[in-house]
Amino acid sequence: MDKIDMLHRFLDNSKRISVIMLTMISLPLSLRADLVRLKQGGELRGKIVTNANEVGYRVCVRTVTGAIITVHKKDVEFETRRPLYYETYELKSRLVPETVEAQWEMAEWCREQRLKRQQEIHLEKMLAIDPDHEVAHRLLGHVERDGKWASLEEHMLDQGYVKHRGRYITPEEKMLLEHSQEERERQSEWMAKASLWASWLTGRLDKQREIALENFRGIDDPLAIPGLQRHLGEQENRDLRNLYIETLSQINDSSAISALVRMGVFDGDRGLRMRAIEKIPENQINFAVAEFVQHLRDSQNVVVRRAATGLRTLGSSKAVPQLIDALVTNHSYRIKVPNPTTGVSIGPGGAVSSGGGSILPPDIQAALLTGVMSPDNIILPPGAQSFHWETVNIAQQNPEVLEALKSLTSVDFGFDERTWKLWLLSQNT
Repeated sequence: MDKIDMLHRFLDNSKRISVIMLTMISLPLSLRADLVRLKQGGELRGKIVTNANEVGYRVCVRTVTGAIITVHKKDVEFETRRPLYYETYELKSRLVPETVEAQWEMAEWCREQRLKRQQEIHLEKMLAIDPDHEVAHRLLGHVERDGKWASLEEHMLDQGYVKHRGRYITPEEKMLLEHSQEERERQSEWMAKASLWASWLTGRLDKQREIALENFRGIDDPLAIPGLQRHLGEQENRDLRNLYIETLSQINDSSAISALVRMGVFDGDRGLRMRAIEKIPENQINFAVAEFVQHLRDSQNVVVRRAATGLRTLGSSKAVPQLIDALVTNHSYRIKVPNPTTGVSIGPGGAVSSGGGSILPPDIQAALLTGVMSPDNIILPPGAQSFHWETVNIAQQNPEVLEALKSLTSVDFGFDERTWKLWLLSQNT
C-alpha cells in the first residue's frame, strides 16, 4: 500500500486515479521516453507497454526504474510516444549551469540529437548571458548591421524587403508575384526574345550578332532570368554561358545573385565559376554567403566543395560555423558490383561443362568423349560477367572547406571538427 500512496503523491495529490498494478521488474532502461498525461494532473514517463488486449481500457508504462504502472484509459488525457533523447534532454536541461560554456555544450548535444527547437532555446540562453556572442547569433540566423544584431526577419524588413511565401523579396517583386498572370506573360515574352537573340549569336550574320549582344547588355528585368538561364546559362557554348554571367551582373535583384551563386557551384568550367563569384557586388555579399551556405549541405560532394571555394573567395567569416560542420560530409553513391560467376572447364575425356552441366551440343560432346574430336579444337566462350548496383554511404573530407576555414580564420586544426568548435567557442568567451 505504501507504493500506491507514493504513486498518488507523485500524481500531484489530485483525485485518486485507479492504479491497477505496480510491478517492479529488473529490465534494462528502454530506448523510449513515452509520455502519458493524466487528466487530474501529473505525467507518467517511460515506455508504453500496453498489451493488445488492454488497448482502449488501460495504459501501461514501464518507468526508468523498471516499474510498470497501469492506469485506466478514462484517466488519461493523452499519450505520446517519443525517442529516449527527449527524456534525456529534459533531465539534462534541468542541471545545466547558467554559463555560456554549459549552454553551448547543451546546444551542441541538441544539434547532434536533431532537437532543433531545443538547440535554439539554449542558444537564446547564451545570448541572455552574453548578448554579443557571435556564434550563437549566427546559428540562430541573426544578422549583424552597424554593430547591432537582429533576426533575419528584422534585418530583411529593415532593409525594405517583405516576406512572401517563406521568402524575402522586394515590394516590387511581391507586386509582380501577386499579379501572376502578368508575370507569366512577361516571362514568356522574355523567353521568346532570349531564344531569338541567342540564335542570332550563333548565326552567320554579323549584324544580327551585334544587335543580339546590344539587346542582352540592356537587360535589367529580373523576369528575364528564366529565359536567360535556358538559352544562355544551360548551353554547351562557353561564350553563351559567359554572356549569361555578364547579363546577370546587370540585374539589381536578389534573384540575379542567386543565379550567379548557382553558376558558381554547378557550372563545369572553373573559370566561369570564378567569374560568376567575382560578379557578385559588395553590397550583396551577405546574401550570397547565405546562398552558398545552403549548398554546403548538397547531396553532391563536388557542390559542397565548390560552395566552400565560393565562400573563401567572398572572404566573409560569417559562414565559419557552417564550414566547420561541412569539414566532413556524408554522400551516397551507386556502384556496380560483379555477381558471382560460374567457371567453364574441360573435364576428363574432353567434356566441357560449367556448374550447370554441359554447354556443348550433344553430338560435339560425344565426339570429344569418343576421341573423334580433339579438345584442342574447342574454343571456350569467355565467362559472361554480370553486375548489380548497390548504394554505399561514404564520409568524405572536403579539402576546399578546410582551405576556406584556414583562409578565413588564420588557424589550422585540420579535419578535427571538435577542436574547431572549441576554438570557435573560445573566440566568444
